[in-house]
Amino acid sequence: MTGGGSWASMAAGLVLPRGCAGCDAPDEVLCPSCRALFDRTVAVPMPECPMGAAYACAVYEGAVRRAVLGWKDHGDEECDRAFATALCTLAERVDVLRRLGASGKDGVLVVPAPSSARSTRRRGRRHLMPSARALAAWCGRSGIDARVRRVLANAVDGGKAVETVGARGRAARLGGRIRVRGSAGLAGSRVILVDDIITTGATMRSCVAALDAAGAARVVCLALAATPRYGVSAM
Repeated sequence: MTGGGSWASMAAGLVLPRGCAGCDAPDEVLCPSCRALFDRTVAVPMPECPMGAAYACAVYEGAVRRAVLGWKDHGDEECDRAFATALCTLAERVDVLRRLGASGKDGVLVVPAPSSARSTRRRGRRHLMPSARALAAWCGRSGIDARVRRVLANAVDGGKAVETVGARGRAARLGGRIRVRGSAGLAGSRVILVDDIITTGATMRSCVAALDAAGAARVVCLALAATPRYGVSAM
């Protein structure tokens, strides 16, 4: 955050003290109890991935749901750091780099799942980019060169992403609408795909299919939260 941004946040805090994004505990961005809710391993079956599953940091309910929605759709950018940290911790816990077969010479691409142009305009930012950059930096600290690349586009332009439309309806809405931008040069690449919420898994599967078709060698999938239909693993 810039110096000006820091002063603006401090001034806003004096006038309108914030509460925890999850439970509204005073003077917390994300209190320790709510932060702990993002320290889990939620496995979402996905045979398309080398791990056989996508993994999320939390179950999308209660305080987690409130925090994620506030951050995603209501501009709570102060959660960026906490959520990025949670995703990096998850990446280490599920051994993403080993599963990718990543080495220093090959490098890794960190690819955020795309939002529709309409959703991006409404939010006023690409909300997954801070987490994607944090994951790239985490790879770097592990000795793996990594770059963030927005290579996917989403032509879907109707309805919020978290609407309950069912797996079949969501897959139909997304079918063929996730595409790789231009000639992205993905042949042989190792990709960390990052998303915010896994509802039915349709978005992740569509993204993986597009990356595979463009020649990506391996794709692993991480998300901040997954709906309660998926169990929390013992990892």
